[in-house]
This record gives sequence, structure tokens and C-alpha cells, in this order.
Amino acid sequence: MEFETGTIKEWMMDLNISDRRALVTGGSQGIGLGIATALAAEGTEIIIASRNSENIERAIVSIRQAYPEAKLAGCAVDLSDEQNIRQKIGGLLSEKPIDILINNVGGPPAGPMTTLPLSAWDTGYQGLLRSVLVLTELVLPSMKKRAWGRLLTITSTAAKERIPNLPISATFRAGLSAWTKNLAKEVGRSGILVNNILPGPIQTGRLDELEKKSPEFYRSMQEETAIGRIGKPDEVGRVAAFLCSAANTFVTGTDVFVDGGYTRSY
Repeated sequence: MEFETGTIKEWMMDLNISDRRALVTGGSQGIGLGIATALAAEGTEIIIASRNSENIERAIVSIRQAYPEAKLAGCAVDLSDEQNIRQKIGGLLSEKPIDILINNVGGPPAGPMTTLPLSAWDTGYQGLLRSVLVLTELVLPSMKKRAWGRLLTITSTAAKERIPNLPISATFRAGLSAWTKNLAKEVGRSGILVNNILPGPIQTGRLDELEKKSPEFYRSMQEETAIGRIGKPDEVGRVAAFLCSAANTFVTGTDVFVDGGYTRSY
């Protein structure tokens, strides 16, 4: 049975975040763009952060086509460069506080654990874990001062269930699950909620390439989901928008699977 996903406009509800400001890293394409679009639909002021300025501009044009009144800005930042993060995001914070932080970083090097060099692990640490720690350190003080904040990290089902050739992703993203649980306990009484989204197979550029290179494996992923299809970035976006909204008042410190029932683990 094929379920209709609809558009963000059709599913939109007032989540009471039109007066909030969100930073979406990796927000120029794929899941990040889906989240930025969902938040823009709610009237949230969006800062799209990405390494590539041209991709940022394309993302802004794409969102404005759907939401002409969207409040959008871009920030070219390299999440593997801590000094660059502190400079760029510090500049944004000097203008105005950030209420919502979406941590969304691309996948690290892949391959069998025994063949990956230590430099690949260093790359994974800087991108997947340390960038999240630095960004959180920067935005938390103003969230505490205003007694409201939402921190959401996009990780992977690899954090809970082995996916071949993704040991770096699995290691650091599993670590983020523990980090999220601990941070949620520390900041919950300051009005700050902290969660992770674990996407399953979602139709991004990476899966577009997989469909071309290995159509049989792509079809097997479709069949492994409970719904029988690959997910869409806007479906992740709608879940993210709720978790980051004023409507969410009691979900914190947890991993939220958005995988269409793909993951086998309980």
C-alpha cells in the first residue's frame, strides 16, 4: 500500500515558533534542506549553514519558491574547522540569539574498520562529534538566559544497528546518543530540550547515486522498510519541526527513529 506523504503546506500546523531563530547546518540539500523548509513553513527565521555558498543560494531560492515570505539567510562555514565555526557562528550570535540548533553533518569516510586509517577517525571526530560540541557550547548560554531552546542532532540508524562499512559513523553517532541523554538531564530545567533524529533510507543525493550504481540493493532497502518505500527529506523535516517547536514540551534526551520501520533493533 502506498501512503500519500503530501506537501509540507498540506500538513502544516502552528507550532508556535514563528518568533524563533534557527541555525540549520548542512541545510543546503538533502535532509538538512528538508528540515530548513519545514521550519520556514512555520515562519521560523532560518540560517542555512553549509560549506558551499552556491548550494546555500540554491537552497534559499528553493525555499522561497514555496514560501515567498520566508525569513532566510546563509552562512558559509566549514564544520571541520573549529576556528571557522567560532568565528562565523560567533558573528551570528553577536547579532541575535539562536533559539534552535540543528546539527546535521554529512557522513564520514566509509570502509572496513581494519582498513580505515587513524586520519579517517580524526576526520569523523571533528565533523560528527566535535562540531556538535563547539556549536552547542556557543548557543547554550543565550538559550539558558532566555529559558528556551531546542537542540536537535541528525545522526543515523548506524548508532543502534550495524551497517556494513560505517564503523566511524556508528561509533561517533552512538556517542552522540549518550551525549544527548546527559545534556538533556543538565539543561531540561532551563527550558531546553535535546534530541536526536535517526533517519533510515531517505531519498537524498547519496541514495540517488546508490540507485544508479546498485539498483538491486536500492530495491532491497525499499523492501526492508515496513512501508515498502524510501523516505523523503520533508518527512524528516516535519518530525524535526515538531521536536524543535513549542508544541514539544516533554520529548527530550531521546533518539527518534524516522526510518519507515527499516531498523530491526528494538
